[in-house]
Amino acid sequence: MSIEANDLRGNDPDELRRTVRKLEEDLFKHKLKKTTSQLENTMLIRHTRRDIARVNTVLAEKLRGVAVPQKSTAAKSEAAVAAPAEESAEPAKAAATKKPAAKKTTAKAPQAANAKAKET
Repeated sequence: MSIEANDLRGNDPDELRRTVRKLEEDLFKHKLKKTTSQLENTMLIRHTRRDIARVNTVLAEKLRGVAVPQKSTAAKSEAAVAAPAEESAEPAKAAATKKPAAKKTTAKAPQAANAKAKET
């Protein structure tokens, strides 16, 4: 049960701060339970940390005033239809037929210094 960023974007900054505070308290409780071997599902710690990061990201967007465009499923399907399958396959074939570039060795200076040291 993780928090969706799109759901958070409708909240005001004060509510987001309260959410972060509650999640941090939950994280503390989960860590305490883990150290006392009472936490059955250790994934709760990871999910809570990621939820905190998600809320902090939305809060930072709000404070900066960054408008995040909402992606719709219609826009994704239109983009898939716009690119024909033949054109997308050609670059893959061209990339597969290219030969890899030869590796360049730049460690000649230490080799030369070692050779001079052996001579003396």
